Amino acid sequence: MMRRDKRYRCKHLACGFSLVELLVSMLLGLLLSAGVVSVYLGAKRNFFYEEQMARMQENGRYALRLLSRELVMAGFFGGVPALDNVFPASVGGDCSDRDWVLDGTHPLELVNDYSGRSAPVSLHATRLTCLDSAAIVLNTDLIAIKRTAGEASLRRGIPAAGLTASTVANWYLRLASGQQPEWEKLRAIDLLDRARAVPSLSYWEAISRIIFIRRFSDSGIAGDDIPSLCMETLAGNAMTTRCLVEGVENMQLEFGIDTDADGVPNQYKSAPVGEELQYAVTAKIYLLLRSINKISGHQDDKTYTLGQKILTAKHDAYLRRVVSATVLLRNRIEPIG
Repeated sequence: MMRRDKRYRCKHLACGFSLVELLVSMLLGLLLSAGVVSVYLGAKRNFFYEEQMARMQENGRYALRLLSRELVMAGFFGGVPALDNVFPASVGGDCSDRDWVLDGTHPLELVNDYSGRSAPVSLHATRLTCLDSAAIVLNTDLIAIKRTAGEASLRRGIPAAGLTASTVANWYLRLASGQQPEWEKLRAIDLLDRARAVPSLSYWEAISRIIFIRRFSDSGIAGDDIPSLCMETLAGNAMTTRCLVEGVENMQLEFGIDTDADGVPNQYKSAPVGEELQYAVTAKIYLLLRSINKISGHQDDKTYTLGQKILTAKHDAYLRRVVSATVLLRNRIEPIG
């Protein structure tokens, strides 16, 4: 009789779930929530992966463009074929134990696979003392380039359209008809002086740069573990460092040597010896890029080929990829003999 009364009341009134029903519904809710969280985390991981890949690709394109332009312009001195007879002026903060920064004898120098023992030494025996050797990534190449700007600051007495009235002193290659080219230190505002409005006079800004891979970037502190493509460059009367691209882990260069003076490389060398670099007509650039951040659940087990150099897997959580480019050395083609 009581059972019939209970069934009657539950039929006409709201009755709660039993304990079993409540536990089952909670379990289903947890499973559904876990599925939603799993989908969200997967989407977030994929988005982060794609973001890191896109950033690597962008950094790689920029780094290749920068290096390609520097190599193409190496040895360009305002149209002067060579600066062998131009006296290398002394700057206050040079990068060697001699007047190297404005010495155009060797406008292209290479440090092959820096070993880290001391200051980097180029294949032309230049000891690059201005670099912090402890900050350079080991077993990477360094390239030193000397040239002038692509456009004259003062061309035949006419200042460049974008020339500003800056009072900061820089070094310029002075070209005057009937006179030997020479280096001169002056301010940009001095080029606007009417006394220099001479049709036979031109000034080209000096550019001396060393490009290398540093262990950390400018955006952090020493030890932030973001390898970066950096540049030591002449600014005023000293060499200063600034980093250009984050996430560049290794750089390797190979030079195409023209042994028969036909303008076509006969062999590629990663460490040209003696005067071989003088006869390089092309250069191959290889960069190993690394993501800025680690990717959860990812393990890098690949090997990477940078020309003649093979790098083994590091088995960490960073993404990596290799980018490369071949550059024509327009100012380095010199006949043999």
